[in-house]
Amino acid sequence: MPRPRSTPRLVISCHADTGFKGHRLRLDRSGLFYGHLDNFVGVYAVMKAYFSARLDRPHVRIELTHGEETDMAGALEVLRTLRPADVVIVVDVTGTPTEADIVIEKCRNAGLRRFIRKALAGLSFDLYTGCPDPVSDLDESDVYRQRCKQVLFLGIPCWGGDYNRGRVYCRPASIDTAAEALCRIAEQFGSLSVG
Repeated sequence: MPRPRSTPRLVISCHADTGFKGHRLRLDRSGLFYGHLDNFVGVYAVMKAYFSARLDRPHVRIELTHGEETDMAGALEVLRTLRPADVVIVVDVTGTPTEADIVIEKCRNAGLRRFIRKALAGLSFDLYTGCPDPVSDLDESDVYRQRCKQVLFLGIPCWGGDYNRGRVYCRPASIDTAAEALCRIAEQFGSLSVG
């Protein structure tokens, strides 16, 4: 008798550690955030989505991980609990040059790209199969891809330096768009054909 296919879950993974000993953040006169954003800004976006109550669905799981700045220990712990049918979204900062509010990177699965384009229609985003980030191309998505085919990186654009080493800028609209994107993906997840 064949094993029943497991129901896919949407796993939102966001590292909650930073590489900084001190943290500074300010809202400058032009309305931009400036500070140590990696990855407080990702956590903020995920928590905005969470506290909207739109992620309160049985198929959605949120993981705030540790160790991304050193050994990916948190992602490796999560990896052990994933099923191949799960869809994983990694939320973090990106240095990919863009005018869009968010950047979807490392979205290699064609079916997942089609779903993302439909779910996020009307939002300001760029979509890539690879990683055009000039600062770093390694993140938790590389860990999760060991088990799951449907993995993507949702990047919050930052500029003004190396986000791993110091203060950078980001637009508040990027945080709002990231939160909205997570909510829409969760709400429309049932229409994603896994494969």
